[in-house]
Amino acid sequence: NGITGGLENTTLPVAMTLSAFTAIAWYNVIDLNVVIWMTFKRRHGLYFYSLLASSWGIFVYALAFLMKFFQVWKNDYVSCAFITIGWYAMVTGQSLVLYSRLHLVVRDKRKVRWVLYMIIIDVLLFHFPTTVMTFGANSPAADIFSYPYSLMEKIQVTAFCIQEFIISGLYVYYTRQILKPSESFQKKRTRTVMLHLFYVNILVILMDIALLCTEYANLYEIQITFKGALYSIKLRLEFAILNDLMSI
Repeated sequence: NGITGGLENTTLPVAMTLSAFTAIAWYNVIDLNVVIWMTFKRRHGLYFYSLLASSWGIFVYALAFLMKFFQVWKNDYVSCAFITIGWYAMVTGQSLVLYSRLHLVVRDKRKVRWVLYMIIIDVLLFHFPTTVMTFGANSPAADIFSYPYSLMEKIQVTAFCIQEFIISGLYVYYTRQILKPSESFQKKRTRTVMLHLFYVNILVILMDIALLCTEYANLYEIQITFKGALYSIKLRLEFAILNDLMSI
């Protein structure tokens, strides 16, 4: 089912679904990059670079898996290398996008710093071991690595979803605190942006739950392409609302 090598006996509906999710991911990446380059006057800083890294990570990740699934690239090591690069940038890049603007709603610097520590620790605990399993499952020793990889896949998807639950949860909690009646939030524009921030992060949490459902339903090939589309939608929403947050 694509864990080792390409897909076998793929039905037309499944192939069309994979292609559709990939097309959604690519469209959002291209659209987002146009908006990024038109919006940013000063092109530097963690927010700018993590946006670029995450968006292009989505593109590379979706492309490499499509090439691997349909065996357009015959060398699975090449596919795995591009998948890994794209996956690192897509997942951790998106967490860094959220982290880079967390200080706008969370005033406690220690909590913001702990979020960064969590992101770094998760890279070490879940990115690196999964990378080893990925290459192992596509090597001559695939029989040894395939099952551990399938377990590690569930663990890392769950772990990174929890990471995003925590970051989005902080946005939701502290935005709710800010939205409590106060003189500083009588402006309609400010209150509207904060409400949008609250709802966007609730939506992000729901999207991550949907991703977990596809993972635990053992729909590997669907989950992989769905993930790329989902991350592109989340990044587009987060970019829009975080820019609004910076403007108030």
